Amino acid sequence: FVSAIYVGGLVLQYPIGWLSDRIDRRIVVLWLAVLGAVVLMIPVIFDPPFAVLVGVAAVCGGVSNPLYSLLLAYVNDYLDKSDMAAASAGLMFINGLGAISGPVITGWMMEEIGSSGFFLFMGILFAILAAYAGWRMTQRRETPEVTSGYTPVSPTASIVAVETAALVEAEDARQGKARN
Repeated sequence: FVSAIYVGGLVLQYPIGWLSDRIDRRIVVLWLAVLGAVVLMIPVIFDPPFAVLVGVAAVCGGVSNPLYSLLLAYVNDYLDKSDMAAASAGLMFINGLGAISGPVITGWMMEEIGSSGFFLFMGILFAILAAYAGWRMTQRRETPEVTSGYTPVSPTASIVAVETAALVEAEDARQGKARN
């Protein structure tokens, strides 16, 4: 069951990242949170067999594991490079608070209502995130233009190769803006 959470995160990490580079990240966050909330209510409402619970766990991990990276990328879309480290530190602090309080609350809910308390708590968190993402979309109309994509460079590449890759990426971005 637990491994399904991590396998789901592994499998969906790349497609979610790819999608978030092509459409507004807020839309991706919103729909992932809605998907997570809906799927996690299945074990709360029904009494599914273990195989279905494993599938629910995979969706839960597939949605929740990439969210930190996705939210960090969204925040960085609006920041200067000099502010990114402070924002990352703030998000790490919030993540740490969740890592401390989440298991305590989940354990309490499971003690009170049974094993479905795990799914209920996660579903509530996803529903809150979906509501917040939807609200944020009403507060700011557009996301800044998509920043440059990832340029793969070997960790053993020379400085000439790294600079060439950066120049090619900058030229591609300039030509992309000219086409729009």
